[in-house]
Amino acid sequence: MLMRIAAPVFGPMLTTFGRASLGALALYLFARQRGIDFAWRRNAKTYFIIGLTNTAIPFSLFAWSALYIPSAYMATMNSLAPIFTAAFGFLLLSERLSIVRIAAFLLGLVGVGVLVGIGPTTVTPYVIGGVLAGMGAAINYGFAATYTRMHAKEIPSLATAAGSQFAAAIALLPFALPSIPHALTHGTVAALLSVAILGVVCTGVAYGLFFHLISTEGASKAVTVTFLVPATASIWAWLLLGEPITTGIVTGLAIVLLATAMSLGLLKHFRIVRT
Repeated sequence: MLMRIAAPVFGPMLTTFGRASLGALALYLFARQRGIDFAWRRNAKTYFIIGLTNTAIPFSLFAWSALYIPSAYMATMNSLAPIFTAAFGFLLLSERLSIVRIAAFLLGLVGVGVLVGIGPTTVTPYVIGGVLAGMGAAINYGFAATYTRMHAKEIPSLATAAGSQFAAAIALLPFALPSIPHALTHGTVAALLSVAILGVVCTGVAYGLFFHLISTEGASKAVTVTFLVPATASIWAWLLLGEPITTGIVTGLAIVLLATAMSLGLLKHFRIVRT
C-alpha cells in the first residue's frame, strides 16, 4: 500500500532507493549498538548478492508494479515466495521436490490466473506486466532466502540484513538519480512519510527480524510470514486507499495461499495435529 502512494510521486527507482537507504541506516545503527562485526571485506560478495536479489531487484519490481496493479495483487504475488523457495531448494540444495510441491507450483499459477481474470482491475498489458513483475520479485525472494541459508550461516543475521541493504542502496543509486529533480518539485508529505515508513519499519525492523528467522528457523519456515501479507495489504488498501476487496481477489488469494501451504507441507502437519 505504501508503495502505491510513493511510487507514482517519486518513481519506482527513487522510491526503492529511499527505502533501501533508510532501512540500511536503521539496521546499521542498531547493529553497531549491539557490537556486530560486519567483516565487510570477507562478506562483501554475500552482501552484494543478497542485496540485489532480496532488495534491489524485488523492491524495484514491486515499486514498478505499484503503478499499475492494486495492493492485493502485489501482496498475492509476494505470497508465491515460499513456492519459489522450495524450487530453489531443489535446484541449489538438492532438496526433495515432491509431487505435492510440483502441484503447489501449478496451483499457484492457477491462483494468479484467477486473480487477474476475475479481479476488479481491467486486464491490460500494463496490468499483466505488473503481475509478472510481482512474480519476478517472488522468484528473487525465493533465491535470496535459499542463498542466505547457503552462504550466510556464519554471518550474524543483523550484519546480513544491514550489509545487504547497503549493497542494495549502492546498486540502486545510479538508477534513482534521474528521478531526484522531479521528486524535489512534486514530492508530497504523504509520499515522504510512505518512504520513511517503508525504509525504517517495513525494511529496517522487518528485515532484522526476517534474517534472524532465516538463521534460526531456516528459509522455508521464515518465508511463511508471507501468509500474513495478502490479508493485511488488502485491508490497509481498502481502509486508506479505497481499493475494493472483491470475490475475485478473495478467490485468487485463497488459491495461492493454499498452494503455498501445500509447498511448505503445512496441510500434512495440520492433519497430524487434527488426528
